[in-house]
Amino acid sequence: MPGPAGTPIKMKVAGMIRDTKDKSDFIEPLKGFYTRTDTGNQGNYGAVLVKVKPGTDAVVEGRLYKELSNLLRGTSVDILHLDNLRQGKNTQTIGPMIILSVVAGFLIINVALGLFGVLWYNISKRRSEIGLRRAVGATANSISMQLVGEAMVLSTVSLAAGVFFAIQFPLLHVFDIPAGTYLIAMTMAVLFIYLLVTICAFYPGKQAAAVYPAVALHED
Repeated sequence: MPGPAGTPIKMKVAGMIRDTKDKSDFIEPLKGFYTRTDTGNQGNYGAVLVKVKPGTDAVVEGRLYKELSNLLRGTSVDILHLDNLRQGKNTQTIGPMIILSVVAGFLIINVALGLFGVLWYNISKRRSEIGLRRAVGATANSISMQLVGEAMVLSTVSLAAGVFFAIQFPLLHVFDIPAGTYLIAMTMAVLFIYLLVTICAFYPGKQAAAVYPAVALHED
């Protein structure tokens, strides 16, 4: 490895360990190495990893803190546990995801309510058409499926435009996320939108198709 002045420093590899997820459990481990502490160069170390035997109690921790405080006078000594550090890193990663999930859920509910209202209004305006179709022999299920199919066709047109712009992200390598992750996310988003549209269109279509032909034609 290069030294301070660019001159190479020879180092001897004493052993290898498994990958350590020092960022969090949700981030891939990066390349790194550990070096033994040099007692003659203590000022360059900001953190030291100490391995203890299982079952070590707080008495040993107190003695270690006292010894380090006496050895490193004029500096602050903090003893942190790897389990607590790991939990803190995971919280930092999960926290923003929880907030974004709550915001996304709120937006999905608003979109679903708006879509449900629009479909209900548009289908209600076609009561005379639906009544006429029922009068000539169309079944309630066929009319309901037709209304749901029309909503799915309109959704497909909108999704085609959205997917066209979304597919640019993996092509341009935005955020350095693997292309497979983008494709899985887009597939799940498309399926979820189809499911949402189906749910929002099914009930209004079912209610409109259940109207008796004579009632619908009489109201018209």
